[in-house]
Amino acid sequence: RCLPRFLRFCLMVSHNAPLDGFVFEVRGAPYSRDLPSFAATVRRVLTALSAADPAKANCLARRVAGRGWYFQFAREPIFVTTFAPCYDETHPRYQFQQHPESCFILFQPEESFLRHDLPNDKPRSQTNWEHPVDVRDRIRANFRRHGREYRIPETTSYPPAEFIVAPLDALKD
Repeated sequence: RCLPRFLRFCLMVSHNAPLDGFVFEVRGAPYSRDLPSFAATVRRVLTALSAADPAKANCLARRVAGRGWYFQFAREPIFVTTFAPCYDETHPRYQFQQHPESCFILFQPEESFLRHDLPNDKPRSQTNWEHPVDVRDRIRANFRRHGREYRIPETTSYPPAEFIVAPLDALKD
């Protein structure tokens, strides 16, 4: 049911509509009762969307473990973040006990990050934690300040697929 809406969202983004995200809700506790169930659910959703891509890129049919891979649909590159009730209150993917029978996949068009002038990614060691100098530093410092720090690689060249479903220990690989 969401496929036509998701396609419309991507087409609107490609025509410069200032849209920042599309949320896909998967209802039912079994889909996210634990990390393996949640990971399988996310993979099923992304695989189905990829197979239905009108541009026929089918990005999940390719090797996803590489640095150059990214999710795309209708020729739109998309950053994917996920949230589930299996994450506890100290985790950056915590749902704040909202909709405990559901998990969520957030699709953010790369265009949105450009439109909001998000600076280029940088290694963890270059983050100014005490005196944030840009929005990326502020986001990272804010998550840390609230006890929900997340893993930031020491390189800007990493496989993004590894970050779609976060491990239960957010600071570990």
